[in-house]
Amino acid sequence: MQNKFNSPKEFISWVEKQKRFSPKVSLDKMRYYCNLFDNPQTKFASIHITGTNGKGSVVSYLRTIYMEKGLNIGTFTSPYITVFNERISYNDIPISDEDLLNIGNRIIDKYSIIEKDGYELPTFFEFITLISFIYFAEQKDLDLAIIEVGMGGRLDATNVLNPLVSIITNVTLEHESILGSTKEEILIQKLGIVKKNTPLITAIKEDELLKTIESYLDDSNKLYLTADCEILSSTIKGNIFKANNKKYKTTLLGIHQITNALTAIKTVEVINNLSIDNFRIDNKTLKTGLYKTKWPGRLEKVSKKPLILIDGGHNIDGITKTCEFIKGLNISDSTAVVSISADKNLKEMIEILDGTFKEIVFTKYTYARSADPQELYNLSNNENKMILNDIDTSIDYVYSIKPKLTVFIGSLYLVSEVRPKILKRRK
Repeated sequence: MQNKFNSPKEFISWVEKQKRFSPKVSLDKMRYYCNLFDNPQTKFASIHITGTNGKGSVVSYLRTIYMEKGLNIGTFTSPYITVFNERISYNDIPISDEDLLNIGNRIIDKYSIIEKDGYELPTFFEFITLISFIYFAEQKDLDLAIIEVGMGGRLDATNVLNPLVSIITNVTLEHESILGSTKEEILIQKLGIVKKNTPLITAIKEDELLKTIESYLDDSNKLYLTADCEILSSTIKGNIFKANNKKYKTTLLGIHQITNALTAIKTVEVINNLSIDNFRIDNKTLKTGLYKTKWPGRLEKVSKKPLILIDGGHNIDGITKTCEFIKGLNISDSTAVVSISADKNLKEMIEILDGTFKEIVFTKYTYARSADPQELYNLSNNENKMILNDIDTSIDYVYSIKPKLTVFIGSLYLVSEVRPKILKRRK
């Protein structure tokens, strides 16, 4: 029997060691856990978001927009950049160690009941999802929680929600061994978050995927597609674009962030049409919220001199979009510092990076999933490539040669290690 914890550090260490995956055919187990705590997921209004990429950015846009109106907003996202607590936040402030420990221990208190009732103990993601639901349910002033799916949708632990709206940002190939080997199969898993009488918003434009969506939905669901737009500029300062005859600006970098902003804009429009007075957003608030939105680790400028960006692009789609943006800057003297998780499509990702950067430095983050830098080096055809075996040496190298642009890219694990080190140097 697991004992309760007195130390937040020990508790977080224990949580992160819990089983990551458990074969599932239904959400009965997660519903059972929620029922033990009086179904906290029913006690707050929510937005539910899935998709291959862009989930976190859309969460961040929506959080900032609704906070700009003065509402109290909870968010549940993954993974984290700096501290574990970031996964669960209230008005952009991570859950406190005290609340995390208190709720975690209350769940552990139920372990004997769970086992007695013949249920498997929670996996890592089920555990932290349950913490977030309990935490949000107990915030008396919470207006809205924005919940990001962990993986897929249909059997994801978050899918016990009954949200105001559901969002699918996009679909590309990911986690094929679990979700499916084609975009259509993966999309079906993501469509599993759609509930009856719940609007669905998506930025998906491919005809075949839209046909899949339309065939899946029933008469109670309305489908809303993001608006077309005119891109006015996409630079190192941000994006300016026009949609619905209105001009918008974002400080989040990359053309793909325009798509994410359009998803947030459409979501606000749909929720406005639900005629819930408290959630009604005017255009000034919308524009200000979009402009103020920040999202650490996603093409984030962490240094001006030298110019350094960090990006958690960790799949083909993410790397492609980042590299399209970098090419658009027309900076010839560019360096990529690259570390990728070993289970990713390494060859394809490195081919894209080879065609974008003048120089590539291959390194390794400390978490065990990091691919061997030598393997990455061997896959690269870049004429200017090298291996530096740790993050600190890689940062020192960048500061010594000062290229016009450096991008640390390939994994959020890399970003989480690099970010505090570079920010510390800035001070």
